[in-house]
Parts: sequence; C-alpha cells; structure tokens
Amino acid sequence: MVLNFGQSMWVTCEISQLNYSRGHRYLELIQKDEQSENIVARIGAVIWSRDFASLRRKHRDSLELVLAEANEVRLLVTVDFHERFGLKLMIKDVDLNYTMGQFAERRLQIIRRLEAEALLDVNQMISFPGAFQRIAVISSETAAGFADFRAHLVENEYGYDYRVHLFPSAMQGKQVVPEILTQLSIIKKRRKDFDVVVIIRGGGAKIDLADFDSYELGKMVAMFPLPIFTGIGHEIDESVVDMVSAKSFKTPTAVAGFLVQHNMESEQQVLMFEDHLERLAQNILTEKNLELNNLSKYIPVLASNITQRADAQLEQLTLALKRLFTHTVKNNESRLDHLIALIQTTRPENILRKGYSVTYKNKEPIVDSKGLKVGDEIETHVKDGKFQSKINKIIR
Repeated sequence: MVLNFGQSMWVTCEISQLNYSRGHRYLELIQKDEQSENIVARIGAVIWSRDFASLRRKHRDSLELVLAEANEVRLLVTVDFHERFGLKLMIKDVDLNYTMGQFAERRLQIIRRLEAEALLDVNQMISFPGAFQRIAVISSETAAGFADFRAHLVENEYGYDYRVHLFPSAMQGKQVVPEILTQLSIIKKRRKDFDVVVIIRGGGAKIDLADFDSYELGKMVAMFPLPIFTGIGHEIDESVVDMVSAKSFKTPTAVAGFLVQHNMESEQQVLMFEDHLERLAQNILTEKNLELNNLSKYIPVLASNITQRADAQLEQLTLALKRLFTHTVKNNESRLDHLIALIQTTRPENILRKGYSVTYKNKEPIVDSKGLKVGDEIETHVKDGKFQSKINKIIR
C-alpha cells in the first residue's frame, strides 16, 4: 500500500547524514532538543536526481554548500509513505536564506571566540620583509584567480622576479577546510623557504564564503608564523579568514598588485637611502679634507715644538741620570768600606789579638769535643805563636 500526501510543507531540521547513489541524494534529518542537544526526532529524506538537477539549476553551487552534514536547513518537502519502505520525505526545494542566517550566526560566534582568545590581530603583527620574492600560494590549480594572480606578478612593469610555489587545495565544498589546513601545516614546516602565504580563489556566490568561516582555519591563520594574505574574491563580504589574516584583498589580482607595490616602495626606500649615504659620505670626505689641509699647516710647527720639548726632556733626564749615578756610586763605596771593615774584624789574626786562641787537630780547627780522645796531640795558636800539647783528660 502506498500513501501520498500531496500538500508540500516547509520543515526545519539538521542534516545528520548525506549519501549519494545514481544521482539521488539520501539524507537523514534530525531534530534536537534546544536545551540538551539530544536528538528527539529522526526521519529519512531523498532528493531524486531529476529534482536535484532542477534545484542545481536554480541555486547553482550554493546548493552543495547548504546540503552538507551538520548544517541546519529549511526544506520544502512532501510526505511519502510506502508499506515496504516506510515513511520518507521528498525534498522539493531548499531555503538558502535560512541556512545563510545560520551561517551568519555561527560566523559571529567564531569571531567572538577568536576575539576572546586575542587572536584577531596576531598575524597582522608580523613584520613584512623588505621585499616579497618567495610566495607560497594556496589555491585550486585550475582556478582563474590563480592564473590572474600569477600573470600579474610575472608581467609586472618593474621586472621584479617572483618565485611562486602552488600548494593546491579545494576552494569550494566540504574539503576546503581540511585541505587548506593540510597545506598550511606543510608550509609551516618549510616556513624558512617563503616570505608570505597567499590564499586566493576566484569569485563566487556569497554563500561560498561559509567555507572560510571556520574556527580551526581561522586559528591556524591567526597563529601562522608567516604573514598570510587573502584574495578570496568577494567585493563586499569578509570571511573569518580575511579578518585574522595579515592583509585581505577583494581579488587575487589585488593581492599581486600589493606585492608589486610593496617591492617598488622598498626599492625606492633603498635608492633614497643609497643616495643619502652617498651625499653623507661626500660631506664627510669634504669636511675631513678641510681638516687635513688645516692640520698640514701646523704639522711643521707642531713637529718643531715636539722636538724642542723632547730635547729639553732628554737633557733633564741626562742630568738626572748623572746625579743618580754619582749618588749610587757613593752609596756603594760607603757600603763597600763598611763590609771591608767588617771582614777585617773577623780575620783569625785579628781575633787572636783580642785574646782568643784557635786549636787544631790534624790541621783542622776543633769546634767541639766529639772527635777528641785521650792521647790526641793538638796544636793551639795564640797571638804571637803556637804550642803543642797532648790530651790526658776530656771533660764533657
């Protein structure tokens, strides 16, 4: 038995699962409790291939972005019941504006979170190099925006050389966030090879910006060690990635234009500095030449004065040395006379004249009684002669 409810109705729900088969889209729709976030209702839904083709023509690429898991959507459905397959919703249309409102609310929450974590201005604080030459680009390889960006750099009127390395990534759909995060992680490991990171894509619908309203992507861009420039291709709206990047531009060519302009201004500053240094060096050289010319006039006089002072000092030193020599000689003569007199007083004959005597055994002076024994012959010297004797007793 098949029961069909012909009247269409709008329902609000969240997409829990989304699968594809033979051009058909099979969805699982859920409703959550607003307080506990627990699932309170669940139902299956389908978009037949012919209906999906019609919706795609109506909504274009925005349809794929809205019909994604975890998105809250508003759908125009009819109810279908089959005795074998059960109750199912047939999706006839999608209210893009409703989902856009959900995206806007989520975007605001992400911005507030990044602001609370003080991440909105971090990447903007990174200093730019004097010239941008090594550029890491994250974009789709076939994107027209990337081609325009590269052409603008290559054909710049100043002849600057840019080395552009492409890190390909999806720029639309559910793979945008994971692929850009992957490429940023790769670039981060090679950050010494690049001066700047550029994230670019071509134009698109307003709803396409939702791909770049990601907390994880915004945090990665904000905390990246290199400046990140964006050219996502929207004239009015600004994504979370735009807000946290060092600079955001409306188009890829505008990013390229800034890179060329920055290098041109840096070159002008270098040329101005070079000209300033040249003038400064010339002024210093002129000043020093004048000082040298003035000094050259005084060199002969200065040399004569120095010579005269040196001669006077030499003469004074000569006189001082003579006086010092005479004084030293006299002092040494006095010391010598004193030493001679001292030596004379210690001569043996002079000691003997004072009443002392010296006794010898075997021509060696006796200084103690240790080597003496009874019967030894000794010889004693006095002032006017000497005499010999024999020891008959030793008293110790």
